[in-house]
Amino acid sequence: MLSAAVSPVFSGGVKGLAHMSDIFHEVDEDVRRDKAADLWRRYHTPILIFAVLIVAATGAWSYYQTNRQKMAEAANARFEAAVALANEGKAQEAATAFDALAKDAPKGYATLARIRAAELREDKARALQELDAIADDKNVDKLNQEVALLRAALIILESGDRQKMERALGPMMTSNGAFRFSAQEWNGLDALANDDFDEAERDFNVLLSDRDAPQSVRQRAAAYQGLLHAKRGPKPAAAAAGGAPSGGNISVTPVIEPEQEGAAPSGEAPFEVKPSK
Repeated sequence: MLSAAVSPVFSGGVKGLAHMSDIFHEVDEDVRRDKAADLWRRYHTPILIFAVLIVAATGAWSYYQTNRQKMAEAANARFEAAVALANEGKAQEAATAFDALAKDAPKGYATLARIRAAELREDKARALQELDAIADDKNVDKLNQEVALLRAALIILESGDRQKMERALGPMMTSNGAFRFSAQEWNGLDALANDDFDEAERDFNVLLSDRDAPQSVRQRAAAYQGLLHAKRGPKPAAAAAGGAPSGGNISVTPVIEPEQEGAAPSGEAPFEVKPSK
């Protein structure tokens, strides 16, 4: 009897509690909506401004990137056209095209155009001045500064000034130089061409013992050593005692070696031996 009497009351109590919970939930939802509406009324202006700024910034960045890409493509086309003129032997026209490109092209293309224009100058003194200016320009990245130094060294190599050559290549023959192997090779070739056998042998030995040097560079260094021994003799004292001639005019054509391990060998060493008469 007691159980039967309590059961309806208990059942009604559970339903009442559930109903009260729904009421509290609705009230809580109303409070949250009121707070959200109040926050929107207070901050909707800065929120809208912020959203507009995000959209505008995104559009501006997209326009900048697109415009930059178009400028780079246009500069690349002009650069290739100037290179084609140089390859056709039209040095003056190519230099003019590179000069124009250096004035209004993006930074990277402008620097490369300055280097190429300097290389094409008939006045080698002016060419060296321009390349030295690029190497000293703080607005030019370090890699292109070293490219300018290397190109200047090539002009000096053709002039046969040994002291200038050493000064030009010296800063690049460091452990962290991007073109240290090419600089070492060129310095050795220049020393060999000027009969500075000790310096030439030292440079070639450095290349042969450097495991980081590309294989093609080490192969050429070994060939250069053979040429050195043929010209001077393996042992200077023995050569002097035997009266062996130190003959042979040497013309060399340096190459710029890619500074990468495992670079493909170039095949033949870039030199030609002409025995003296």
